[in-house]
Amino acid sequence: VLSPQRGLQALVLALLLAGGALGAARGRRFCRPVNATIAAEKDDCPVCVSVATAICSGYCQTKEPVYKNALAPVSQHVCSYRAVRYETLALPGCPPGVDPAFTFPVALSCSCSLCPMDSSDCTVHSIGPDFCSARRGLA
Repeated sequence: VLSPQRGLQALVLALLLAGGALGAARGRRFCRPVNATIAAEKDDCPVCVSVATAICSGYCQTKEPVYKNALAPVSQHVCSYRAVRYETLALPGCPPGVDPAFTFPVALSCSCSLCPMDSSDCTVHSIGPDFCSARRGLA
């Protein structure tokens, strides 16, 4: 015989597992580090270099209020970095006097939080991490 507390714990666990299965069934992946290719470039260097790294990507649960209030702040959570390490590589072909060092983040863990606008691009349509603006393309 389950105690009321044990029964409630079992119900909560079952709901959490069902919710995770439902999200996965819909093709949504929860916020986590994923492998990605980014374009490493600098204004004064002639080429881009493709770099493999980990970025934060995935689904964060959001709520649409039933009663909307123009004075109430809207706060949507996005998948962003919780812990990050930085790596540096030297870009080839940079002219003398130009620092060839390119530093990029590697996601170690992610979380659903408000968008950190000082360090992240949280727009709906961005150019993407592998966009290269160099005239001669990727190296």
